Amino acid sequence: MTAASDVRRKRVVVVGGGITGLATAFTLVRRRPAIEVVLMEARSRLGGNIVTEERDGFLLDGGPDSFVRTKLDAVQLIREVGLGDDLVTPESRRVYVVHRGRLELMPAGLALAVPTRLGPMVKTPLLGMGTKLRMLGDLCLPRTWGAPRDPAADESIEDFITRRFGRGAALQLVGPLLGGIYAGDIAQLSMRSTFPQLVELQEKHGSLIRGLFCVQRARDAKAVPANPNAPSVRQHGSLLAWLRRAEQAPSPFYSLRRGMGSLVQALADALGSDVVRMGARVGRIERGADLAAPWRILVDGMEPVTADAVVLTCPAHVAAALVGDGALRAELQAIPYVSTATVFLACRRSEGNSALDGVGFIVPEGEARILAATWVSSKWGGRAPADGVLLRAFVGGARAEVAVEELSDEELVALARAELERLQGPLGTGLFSRVYRYPRSNPQPVLGHDRRLARIRSRLDGLPGLHVAGAAYEGVGIPDCVRQGRNAADRVAQHLGAA
Repeated sequence: MTAASDVRRKRVVVVGGGITGLATAFTLVRRRPAIEVVLMEARSRLGGNIVTEERDGFLLDGGPDSFVRTKLDAVQLIREVGLGDDLVTPESRRVYVVHRGRLELMPAGLALAVPTRLGPMVKTPLLGMGTKLRMLGDLCLPRTWGAPRDPAADESIEDFITRRFGRGAALQLVGPLLGGIYAGDIAQLSMRSTFPQLVELQEKHGSLIRGLFCVQRARDAKAVPANPNAPSVRQHGSLLAWLRRAEQAPSPFYSLRRGMGSLVQALADALGSDVVRMGARVGRIERGADLAAPWRILVDGMEPVTADAVVLTCPAHVAAALVGDGALRAELQAIPYVSTATVFLACRRSEGNSALDGVGFIVPEGEARILAATWVSSKWGGRAPADGVLLRAFVGGARAEVAVEELSDEELVALARAELERLQGPLGTGLFSRVYRYPRSNPQPVLGHDRRLARIRSRLDGLPGLHVAGAAYEGVGIPDCVRQGRNAADRVAQHLGAA
């Protein structure tokens, strides 16, 4: 009889040390201790697009600086690694929109670009009265108004929002809001693959506005409020009363006190050096001849590693270069990506002319050479010294990808500063600048993305033990990536029959 100690442990290799890979590895290590987990990251740091640095008393989140807290996967992971007390919300809710060369306050009460308060919508100078009435027309338009004849047909963000709210709203508000999340073109991005919750609201309620009201009412009915005096949908009674309410909902975003990089560090510490292999560049993944360990991972400068299962959490175009299945490789390569850059400017507060009384601003197409800007030191506490101002500008994406690829760091800084000063006024003496580049790091779920995912899953069904997860597939936000990582871990454990 073979002793239990002689039984080989099942091994899983996770390729990619971004948030998806870290969540996959952490979930396996925490919930499935019988499995040996190896995480391979080609670079010298973990985190993927998440990077946090400290400099001269400033805290810089070079990638995402927050996440949607209503999607609970990220919050749960943060609490599991002991950072629950470090969760913070923005210190302001004020967001601006560039309109005819000026910064105008975005109307309060927008939820994923859906208006949920009448007063701010009526008063905003961003939209003409005809556009405002057209947006409210969502309340009475039939569910199928202007929809494709085939219910299963894909639809772009622009087409979906245009038929519900009108073209003016689609271009002035939705483009920079929803398209900005992906740094993409709303005429090409798939609504079903980017914001499926809005598609579901329409299918269930017809009106997006009425759908959000019903969702909030149901949520309030289940919740036990921490503050019994806090207003709720139940207190407003009717849809009209809810739309006319004066109070502002709490911010839907969370960050971490020491930046999002603290989550990466906590996960790395929890996994340890026994799991994480830095500088391990995978060159190819092959089906092995040994049925006991069916996968063989070829790593540059290292001995091949065998595995019972492999999870590819690297970008889709990187994963494509690793797999041997031609059809799968073609589908992965076909997922488009765009490049972006984040430009930070640190200045003296006493010398600038801008009040910076908000989170920052977004830019409709044609209004500026940047996509958006964040007033970091006004958005989050503790990100700058008392007399310091920290700003960041986003450049590139589907609108101006060439700028990122062709301009030097110095040119990107000059572009960002010029645009910020044109819109905000003089910034004062620059203390330092920092540019973070993300070449081919922003996946674009364009029209037909859901059908491509179905084909990818079909190919993976014929390759038992091989899995993919990450921003290229089912959502780009941190909670979406964490969810995909956890789901991949569960699929692996089920495949291996691990307890």
